[in-house]
Amino acid sequence: MNAECGRRQKGLTIVELMVGLVLGLFLLAGVIQVFVSSKQAFRTNEGLSRVQESGRFAMEFLLRDIRQAGFKGSCTSEVNNLLNTASPSYSEALYSLDGGIFGWNDTAGTQSGTMVGYQNSTDVVLLKHAARASGATASGNTPANANTINLTSASSIPKDAIIVVADARGCDIFQNRSNDNANNLTRGNTGDPGNLNPGAFDFSHAYDSSMEILSFRSVLYYIGTGASGLPALRQIRFDLGNAPIEEELVEGILDMQVLYGVDTDNNRDANDYRTANLVTDWESVVSARVCVVAISNETNVATESVTLGCNGKNVAVPNNRLGQVFTTTVGLRNRLP
Repeated sequence: MNAECGRRQKGLTIVELMVGLVLGLFLLAGVIQVFVSSKQAFRTNEGLSRVQESGRFAMEFLLRDIRQAGFKGSCTSEVNNLLNTASPSYSEALYSLDGGIFGWNDTAGTQSGTMVGYQNSTDVVLLKHAARASGATASGNTPANANTINLTSASSIPKDAIIVVADARGCDIFQNRSNDNANNLTRGNTGDPGNLNPGAFDFSHAYDSSMEILSFRSVLYYIGTGASGLPALRQIRFDLGNAPIEEELVEGILDMQVLYGVDTDNNRDANDYRTANLVTDWESVVSARVCVVAISNETNVATESVTLGCNGKNVAVPNNRLGQVFTTTVGLRNRLP
């Protein structure tokens, strides 16, 4: 037998090798496609979840304070202001409880110096109320000319906190000058803005131990730069007088637009919704229509850039991020029937 005929074939021919490579590439392309699709689906779902979470949190913060704007306990009369209105640091806009809501349309307003990275052409809203119980209880009666309100135990009320005391006969606002965790509240004329001289200015009336002791809340909401670099819902609190507390609340909030429901015929119902610059009487505002635009953290999640409508304004979502509009209308409970 010829030696050549007895040889066995070893390895692959070039044709067989090329066919195998092509088949392998097809399989690899399929695996890559599945991976890319799965990753994109994951990014989309995660981005949408974050957007919905951010939008819900932002609305919860805003609506809670809007509902309570102007609340002053069981008091139905004007608040007797014992704060030092002559102090350079006193601001009626920040500390007057008789005006519970105020806003600025697409501008930073008067507090721009304390804002962090205010985002141009977004709304700003200021809300004030005394809807938070301080946890303190008065011990015995408090005469109208008293400088001190005695408490049943040490309280968690900090020094310089703005306090509202109230009952059905009236209400007063002052700055606490007692030390942290003291068992009383005092209204000395030191502090910032401090109080009017207690020797010359009395409480609106004498209180008994059933008086409500409420924590005053003055908070400014705006869209600024967050820690991650994305726009965020931020707030500035003025609860401790002229020591504003600025903090980030929710990242990924691109815009906020507020329309104010105005009662034009004194029936305690909103007849018209207006931007802040068109509101001429803030005491006539009985509701607010709030809109926020939430966006995803990651870019290039959406297939193309989109523009969303928010209370009549077109808001462009940048860098192919996911975006969603959240909007609702809420009444100011203390101005409704």
